[in-house]
Amino acid sequence: MKKIIYGATTPETAIVVNNYPWGFKLKTSQRYWIETTKHGDRFITQTLNPKTNAWCNPKKSTYSAVLVMTTEDKDNKTFVDSIGLDLGWSNAEQVATFETQIDKSKLSEFQLKMICKCKAINKTNDLVKVDFINSTNWTTEQKLEHDKKQDEIKSKLAGYANKVYNNLVKQEVV
Repeated sequence: MKKIIYGATTPETAIVVNNYPWGFKLKTSQRYWIETTKHGDRFITQTLNPKTNAWCNPKKSTYSAVLVMTTEDKDNKTFVDSIGLDLGWSNAEQVATFETQIDKSKLSEFQLKMICKCKAINKTNDLVKVDFINSTNWTTEQKLEHDKKQDEIKSKLAGYANKVYNNLVKQEVV
């Protein structure tokens, strides 16, 4: 069964797995942590070079809105992974499932706000309607008029998303 790990946020507080393979014959250690920046969270791994006993350069994943680390012990081995949410890609069901798996009291304020951001994007996307139109033969005036309407729609959606987000933050974070 997967166990959720909180607090592994720096190389010093990382989860360390020993007996990690290095090539065909050597064994070493690898450490794992979740880095949070203004862009979101990312999963980081770093391997100890058994020949020099120095840590190799960290390997960093792409950013997600929110990540938490998981560990699972199988066949006398520890497997480390992460679960999380991506802005604009995690639907409402995925957000709800994620929230039931984690202890929100152990997340940072930034992570809680990112969950609210995912919810606000999903709620806003419910209002979006997509139409495909052929604009090949449009005049410059028609293109400008269409762009003006699209800008108005984007502005309204952004305003709605901000309103939903601010309401969620007030209810769930503060």
